[in-house]
Amino acid sequence: MFGKKTEAPVANSTTSITPIQTEEKKSPNVEARPNTVIAKNSVFKGDIDMEGDIQVWGKIVGNIRVKGGAIRIMHAGKVEGELNAPEIIIDGHVDGTCCADTLDILEHGELRGISRCGSMSIRRGGLFVGQSEQVENKKKSEMDRVVSIKDSQGDKPKAKNSA
Repeated sequence: MFGKKTEAPVANSTTSITPIQTEEKKSPNVEARPNTVIAKNSVFKGDIDMEGDIQVWGKIVGNIRVKGGAIRIMHAGKVEGELNAPEIIIDGHVDGTCCADTLDILEHGELRGISRCGSMSIRRGGLFVGQSEQVENKKKSEMDRVVSIKDSQGDKPKAKNSA
């Protein structure tokens, strides 16, 4: 145990290194969502209606509607208008209305306007000034998942005895 150590074999320069393949398998039918980028220092005026994800590094004056994707307002991004998507992530400045299933305002994010979402989170440093309206998610509510428990004697529900 404390005796003389033998030297570990050293890899020579002719040893080949094979990259490790990840287990991620994509079926050929599944396509990656398209990703649209509005570059920094660019200004876009008008409405955007698209499928996939969009990243805003520049400025947009208009409405953005995304189906099946996410709107990401990056640190340098600014939007004036209505945002509508399943997921909205704000790390820049938004003046307007955000309609989403989930809305995340990150450390540098700022939303001034109306938030209509199922769930909303604001990280330390994020700013929200305006009105928040909760929208029900399309998932089953808690009451729909409740199953009544029946008594084992004839499967009749228990009745309370009134005296």
